[in-house]
Amino acid sequence: MPARMKIRSAYSTLPAAERRVADFILENPDRAALMVINEIAEAAGVSVPSVTRLAKKLGYDGFMDFRVALASGSASITSLKSDPVRNDDPDGVVVEKIFLSYMRSIEDTLKAIRRDDLGALAEHITTARRIFIFGAGSSAMLADDFCLQLNMLGYDAVSVSDPVVMELFSERFSTSDVFLGISRSGRTKNILDSLRAAKKRGAFCAFVSNYITSPAAQIADSFFCTARVDDVKAVVGRESNVSMYALTGALLVLVSRKSGHTHHTD
Repeated sequence: MPARMKIRSAYSTLPAAERRVADFILENPDRAALMVINEIAEAAGVSVPSVTRLAKKLGYDGFMDFRVALASGSASITSLKSDPVRNDDPDGVVVEKIFLSYMRSIEDTLKAIRRDDLGALAEHITTARRIFIFGAGSSAMLADDFCLQLNMLGYDAVSVSDPVVMELFSERFSTSDVFLGISRSGRTKNILDSLRAAKKRGAFCAFVSNYITSPAAQIADSFFCTARVDDVKAVVGRESNVSMYALTGALLVLVSRKSGHTHHTD
């Protein structure tokens, strides 16, 4: 996952000092990639340990690994640029900015996901006895949609969003099952509890979240971090899961190809 996407993913969970470091790097990515740790600390107005803590929180061994990741970026895909939505923007400009934000979130997700892992998840789904898809809130709608598509391909898939039902199914996972958790925050307790139960009982476990700091990243066999659209959250109070839909859409195509099943509509 690109370093800047990791920063954006973890941003809301960072303490004040680390957030100042993140702000400086996000606003000056090219400059930060050439700076030593003392220079970044001074520019952000924090201590050197704050820079180190941010690097380690994002999964790097230390500052040098972090700086290398910042410098490397992703040259294979040109990044889309978009400005935040402003109160005085006319409707047409808002529409354009939101579309660009959606496009950038899908672009960032494409850069971040391990494609071999997505292919491996598709393989597990094609041979699973049952596929359990757990989601809550608006993620439940995505879980329902993905479940429906799998059933149309002939798979035994179950979508679960009710906490009581989640608890019931937690006793029924087996080594021949696949568990897929979907949670924007990655911290929904009922889903995490079910993930742990599925892992304990030997099911292959995958998880999709908008936050790299989700506890699920340390539990699931495959963890996929999708990009947020912060402009949408700022205006309507919740994040968009458009990049999650793109990821599950790609997963569905992989499953269909590997199984040889196709669904045709009139």
